[in-house]
Amino acid sequence: MFKLATLLLCCWVSLSAGRLTVSGRDFYYNGQKVFLSGVNIAWNSYGYDFGNGQYAANSKSTLESWLTRIDANGGNSVRMWLHVDGANTPAFDSNGYVTGPDKTGTMISDMRSFLDFAQSKNLMVIFVLWNGAERPQEKALNLLYDYSKLQTYIDNALKPMVTALGNHPALAAWEIMNEPEGLVLNNQYNSDACFDTTPLKDTGAGFAFTNVPMQNILTFVNWQADAIKQVNSACLVTVGSWSEHAQTDSKAQSRNYYKDSCLKAAGNRNSGKLDFYQMHTYSNEDGQGNQYWNPDAPFKVTGSSYGLDKPLVVGEFASVCSEGDDIGNMFQYVYDNGYQGAWSWHYLEQGKCTDSQEAQNFGMTRIKDQNGNAGAVTFPL
Repeated sequence: MFKLATLLLCCWVSLSAGRLTVSGRDFYYNGQKVFLSGVNIAWNSYGYDFGNGQYAANSKSTLESWLTRIDANGGNSVRMWLHVDGANTPAFDSNGYVTGPDKTGTMISDMRSFLDFAQSKNLMVIFVLWNGAERPQEKALNLLYDYSKLQTYIDNALKPMVTALGNHPALAAWEIMNEPEGLVLNNQYNSDACFDTTPLKDTGAGFAFTNVPMQNILTFVNWQADAIKQVNSACLVTVGSWSEHAQTDSKAQSRNYYKDSCLKAAGNRNSGKLDFYQMHTYSNEDGQGNQYWNPDAPFKVTGSSYGLDKPLVVGEFASVCSEGDDIGNMFQYVYDNGYQGAWSWHYLEQGKCTDSQEAQNFGMTRIKDQNGNAGAVTFPL
C-alpha cells in the first residue's frame, strides 16, 4: 500500500507540474492567462555566475537574496544570462570545438539550483544563452561562422542542458541571444529580404562593430532553437532584439528578421522558430540632454500595432532612459497596451540606463495584483 501511495503521489506531482505555454498572442501557465512581470537580473558576475564551480563560490547567495526581493515585490519572472561572451562557459577545446556545458561539470547543477530556488519564490526564469550587445570571445564568435563548431555546442552543451532542465516548472524560456543586432553587418544589401539589412541603416544596429552577416545570425538562432525543440518540443524560445526595428514589418526602418520564414530560410531547420518576440527600448538624446522615444517605440504605440502573431514582451527598459516616465506608469503602460510582459533593466544597478532596485521594485509592485485583460500577474508555480 505504501509503495502504491508513493507511486500515485509521484505521478500526481509529475502531472501537476506546470509550465509556461503560448496560445496565439498570449501566455498561459497551467491553463491560466498570465502576464510576465519582473526584471533583468541579468548577471551578478558577468559570464561567471554558472559553471566551473562559480555559482557556489561567487553568486548563489547574492542571486537568492535578489530572487527573494523580487518575489516580495510582486515579480513573477527574471531574465538571467548564461554563457554571455564564452569566456567561462561552455567548455572549448584547443581547436574551438565545444566539449561540454563547462569544464568541471557544475553548469547544469548550478542552473538547477537557481531554478529550484526561483520556483520556491514563484518566479520563472528566462535563460539567455549568448550576448550580442558586445563583441564575444573569438571562440564564441567562431560559432557564428563555423557550423561544425556550432553543432558541437548544440550536441555537447545545449542539448544536455535542455534534456536536464527542460521540464523544470520554473523554466519559462530559452533565449538564444541578447541583442544579436549589435553584431550585425548593417546596411548590407541582399537580394533575399530576410538577410538584407539596408532597412536598419541609421538605426544604430551594428553597435558592437563585429560585422556578422544577418544570414549567419539567423542560422545561429535557427539551429539552436531547432535543437531545443528536438529535445523538448514544449520549451519556449525567444530572442531579445535591441529595438523594435528588427522585429516588425509594420513600421518605418524596420523588418521582422525573426519571423518563421526568415529563420527557416537561413538555417533550413524546420523547428528552429521563436515562440514569442521580445523588444528592448531606451530613449535617445538630442545632444542637449533631452531624452525622447522613437515614434515607433513600445512606449509610444500598442503591442498590436507591430502586427505580430505571437506574444510580445518589452524585455528591457528603464525609467532613467525614458522621457521622464515614472517606472510604475511604465509597467502599467505595458500591461494595458497589448503587450504580454515587462522586464526592467537591471537588478545589478550598474551602467547608464539602469534603474535602482528600489525603483524596479516599485514598478513591479504597481501591477502585482492585477488580473485584467493582459492576464494574471500573481500565480503559483
